Amino acid sequence: MRTSLLLLFIASSLCAQVAPQLPEIDRRLAAIAPATMEADVRALVACGTRHTLSSRTDEKRGIGAARDWLVQRMRQIAERSDGRMTVGVEAFTLPPGPRVPQGATVENVVATLRGTETERVVIVSGHYDSRASEPMDANADAPGANDDASGVAVMLQCAEALVFLQPRATILFVAYSGEEQGLLGSGAHAKQLKEQGVRVSAMLTNDIVGGVIGSSGQRENNFVRLFSEGVPSGPLSERGRPAQTIIGSDNDAPSRQLARYVREHAQGRIADFDVRMIFRQDRYLRGGDHKSFNDVGCAAVRFTECHENYERQHQDVRSIEGRPFGDLPEALDYKFMAKVAMVNAIAIHELALAPAALRQVRMLTAGLSPHTELRWEASPEADIASYAVNMRRTHEPDWDKNERRMVPAGTTAIVIERSKDDWLFAVEAVDKAGHRSLPVYPAPAQR
Repeated sequence: MRTSLLLLFIASSLCAQVAPQLPEIDRRLAAIAPATMEADVRALVACGTRHTLSSRTDEKRGIGAARDWLVQRMRQIAERSDGRMTVGVEAFTLPPGPRVPQGATVENVVATLRGTETERVVIVSGHYDSRASEPMDANADAPGANDDASGVAVMLQCAEALVFLQPRATILFVAYSGEEQGLLGSGAHAKQLKEQGVRVSAMLTNDIVGGVIGSSGQRENNFVRLFSEGVPSGPLSERGRPAQTIIGSDNDAPSRQLARYVREHAQGRIADFDVRMIFRQDRYLRGGDHKSFNDVGCAAVRFTECHENYERQHQDVRSIEGRPFGDLPEALDYKFMAKVAMVNAIAIHELALAPAALRQVRMLTAGLSPHTELRWEASPEADIASYAVNMRRTHEPDWDKNERRMVPAGTTAIVIERSKDDWLFAVEAVDKAGHRSLPVYPAPAQR
């Protein structure tokens, strides 16, 4: 992708470098406003608590008030979609569990931007529930500004930026509930989509993406962390291995490919800002809604700020010897959040316009050879222009752009003068507009 420098000024002088061949998305990215994100965070904080077990009927306080505000906010965005975006609440009644001893009803707020492929979706999300120090306390104030009104604000800005789009894949903009009580809303949603036969191409969740000063006092605002699993944690095959077993690499599971894809498409597009890939599913002792999708075999990743401040997470609002505790909106950096929103919007834009990932990508291992033969099933999509074969050495984290090979549409095999012992490979479908599918790592095969 050819890139030129184009200064984009956001409401607070945030600027970005963007690709000139996408003028509409450029304009939409420029409109991502820190002030709007702050207003969204404060509106959710004003609900007092958004604990999953708090009131679902009180109009001003509790999870129900937050749900109703989100529905109204997302419908305002949908009004600009010419009918392509619809908004609804998806409710799931769940049995008793460790943090819902009486069972619970969780309600996800979902805006659906319909694509030409309704059976394939990409998801961008945050969770709108919150908690205080005691995870079962549904009455205490739990403002949840960073965890996770910040992620919901990012999701809302993605919806604002992409509402104009007529995508190939359907886009789901989701505010999940029940995350703090055990990934309840996302778990129910992931299971439902799988049962319905919906193909989730990619799921991005944003959780704790608003702070720039960590518990250590370290301040950084020039990158966002992107977590992705290496060995798939999804369902097991008959042999007891993950159904998506990756043979020959620890770093080429679908989620890891998604993380590379996000970083590559965002890199150089936003001034003084980067995506730092973290090769772990998540942080120690913590979890996020992407795990629900990993568990059913989907590519899913998590964005989190550079350095976390644990005195601002899962804490009752209080002051100890002048040190503030509690997840309050004044602790957030909304310019930083706007950049995170831009990264998400760039990635979702490309994922939704790109062809579906290829099927049956394989590497022949029937005999010894100094070369590598790759084969794949031709994409059924009518506008495929070519295929891209990515390569990198086994110790490298990123695909080597200088080694990328392009082959014309109609080609379903290639022999590369590179040893499969020393190199890793993946294949993408590329359409006539230059949009590239997610890379698919080849499975060893005899033919």
